[in-house]
Amino acid sequence: MMSETKVIQAAGAVLWRYSNKKIEIALVHRPRYDDWSLPKGKVEEKESHIACAYREVIEETGYTPVFGPELGQAFYKVEEGKKVVRYWSARATDAPPSAVDKNEIDEVLWLEVKDARKKLTLDDDRAIVDFFTEVGVDTTPLVLLRHAKALKRDDWDGDDSDRPLDNLGQLQAKRLLPQFFPYNFSEVHSSDAYRCMQTVEDMTRSLDLNLIIALDLSEDAFSKDKEAALDYVSSLMVDGKSVLICSHNPILPKVLKKLVGKKYFKELDSKLEPAQAWVIHHKDGDVISVDWVDAPTL
Repeated sequence: MMSETKVIQAAGAVLWRYSNKKIEIALVHRPRYDDWSLPKGKVEEKESHIACAYREVIEETGYTPVFGPELGQAFYKVEEGKKVVRYWSARATDAPPSAVDKNEIDEVLWLEVKDARKKLTLDDDRAIVDFFTEVGVDTTPLVLLRHAKALKRDDWDGDDSDRPLDNLGQLQAKRLLPQFFPYNFSEVHSSDAYRCMQTVEDMTRSLDLNLIIALDLSEDAFSKDKEAALDYVSSLMVDGKSVLICSHNPILPKVLKKLVGKKYFKELDSKLEPAQAWVIHHKDGDVISVDWVDAPTL
C-alpha cells in the first residue's frame, strides 16, 4: 500500500509599502535554499493560518504588518512531501523593523512589483503577486463575527438576551484575538446580547478598546426592522474605520448578502457557525473581496 503524501500547512504574505508613491513588495533571501521568496512559514500546533502568516512576516522581514485580503494558495514540493501555503496581502507599518535571524533570512529586498515578480524564484509565488496586483491595495477590513457557542435556549430559563456562552464558547472567545489581531481593527461593536459581549470581551480588553454596544445589531431589533443592522454596518463602512462587529446568525448573512449581492452571496456559506466570521475588505464604498475565518482551534 502506498503511503499518503504528507501535506505541510504554511502561511505567508505579500508585504507591501509605498515608496515615492509607487508600490514595493518585500522579498526574502533564504541562504539554506539560495532562493528569493515571499515571507512564509509553517503553521504551528493549534495556530491559525493568519496568525502564522502574521508571525512569519515579522520573523522574516522585521516589519509589523497590517493584513488585507487573502490572496490564495501556492503549492510547493518539499522533502517531507507537499507544502500548501495560504497568502494574504499585508501593508508594512512605518515602525522601525526588528532584528531578523540571519541564519534563516540573510537579506530583505524591497522592489517595485514588476521587478519583484522577475526576482522571485518560483512561478507559484509570481502567481500570488499577480493576484495581489489584481486585488489592489488600501482596502479596509470589516469583520462580521458570530458570537461563540452559547448555552442552548432550552437550557436557559432567563431572558434570551442574557443567555451566556457555554464552556466551549468561553474557550473560543479566549482564542479569538490571534484570528483578527492582524487586521489592526480600531473599534469593536457588539449586539447587546450577553453572549456577544462575552465573545469580544477578552479582545477589547487586550487591545485597550472600549466596547461599543449597538441595539441595531440585536436579534430583537432585527425582528422589528430587517434593515436596521444593514444601515448600521453601512455607516461604519462609510466612516472607513477598521471595525469588528459581533452579532447573530440571522443578521450577519442578511447584511453580507445585501452588501455583496445575491450572485456572489451564493458562492459563500449562507450562515456562520459559532465563532466563525466573514471579513469584508472594502474601498471607496465598494466591496473588493470577502474572506471566511474559521473558529479557533482549541
